[in-house]
Amino acid sequence: MMKPSDAIQVLMNGVDCWNFSYNEVPCELLLIGEAAFPVLVNGKGQVLIAASQYGKGRMVVLAHEGYMHYTSLTQFFHNAVGWLNGSPCAAIGVHSSVKSLICILSSTCVEVQNTDYITDSLGVYCMNAYDATMAKQLIQFVKNGGGLLIGGQAWHWASQQCQNKVLSDFPGNQITSVAGVYFTDTYGDISCLKVSKEVPLSPLLVR
Repeated sequence: MMKPSDAIQVLMNGVDCWNFSYNEVPCELLLIGEAAFPVLVNGKGQVLIAASQYGKGRMVVLAHEGYMHYTSLTQFFHNAVGWLNGSPCAAIGVHSSVKSLICILSSTCVEVQNTDYITDSLGVYCMNAYDATMAKQLIQFVKNGGGLLIGGQAWHWASQQCQNKVLSDFPGNQITSVAGVYFTDTYGDISCLKVSKEVPLSPLLVR
């Protein structure tokens, strides 16, 4: 298992800024367990990007799916899929919900496929966090060595529910929770974002 400090060096290689739009309000990510670690923490100590390892595979979690169409994050996404891909020659699968990633990742040396299903040829799968129909397959995919890049926010979902059980019922959490990463219904602040080449510090939040 790669140490978080080493993983950060790979994920943040060549990344020099975070330019997020105020029109896309992220949620705060909750990290539990030793495998999960923050990649981006704001000035208030809220985690907005996290990574983790589960079984033989890995995950990178973004606190808003909108970030997955940012060409300004191209270097980060190239780093992320490289770190996630346990088989360097395996294809990258991109769900239609985040199809803008296809263009962003097309400049990598790895084949990028638009697919709404997981196949044996894939090394990484990219999707948003609002559909848990493939949760069991995705968990097994990562456990067996696959990589998952997933983005979403849970505050809007929570506002539509009569009973607020975000940590257990939000679709994305049914997938990422096995790796110790949870989407929450807490708004994330993007007013003070700094690039860190070391694992950023964040308080352990218990709700």
